[in-house]
Amino acid sequence: MNLYLSDRSPLNSKFRTEAGQIIYKVDTPIRFTTRVSTITKVIPNDVIPLQDTGNEVDMRDRFALLALIEHKPRASSVIKLGDVETETLKYFRKEGWGPYGRHRAFTGPDGKEYKWLLEKYISKLIINDEVQTLVAQFHRKNLGIIGKAQPAWLEITDAGRSIIDTILVTFIYIEKMRKDKEMGSRPRSVGRKS
Repeated sequence: MNLYLSDRSPLNSKFRTEAGQIIYKVDTPIRFTTRVSTITKVIPNDVIPLQDTGNEVDMRDRFALLALIEHKPRASSVIKLGDVETETLKYFRKEGWGPYGRHRAFTGPDGKEYKWLLEKYISKLIINDEVQTLVAQFHRKNLGIIGKAQPAWLEITDAGRSIIDTILVTFIYIEKMRKDKEMGSRPRSVGRKS
């Protein structure tokens, strides 16, 4: 399953299927203090008659809150998924090394151990065992300069079908963290006064 992003940033995007159906929306307003990502998910669209007439049907998608992520710059961030609120220092365990620091392992709702790999330009989710089966991978937007132009997308393999909500929520946290580290590692140009 591929979820295509409406924007190049996962933090402010709509995630849609190949058929164009929006499944998730992520909104992360820019703030000087703690940023909060609000993640909503489409809910089944029961056929609801419009208030005006009994003949027309409301076919608009409806969304419900799935999760909130408080991205705290100086303390443990907080993920609230459903009724469960957890500090990221307790939810994730640091393991191994990547270009942008330690990878993050966690136990999924299915009891399996997973690990997000913080790669140079992307993040990948694997089952944290000897086989290291790929579960999900982020693909950046391709502008089409080399190859075919494509929007950014989150690829979810069959190994992740049963935990898609968890994959998306943890991906938003991981990608924010990875992107912050990527931005922090870029050389800053030193301005010269003339």
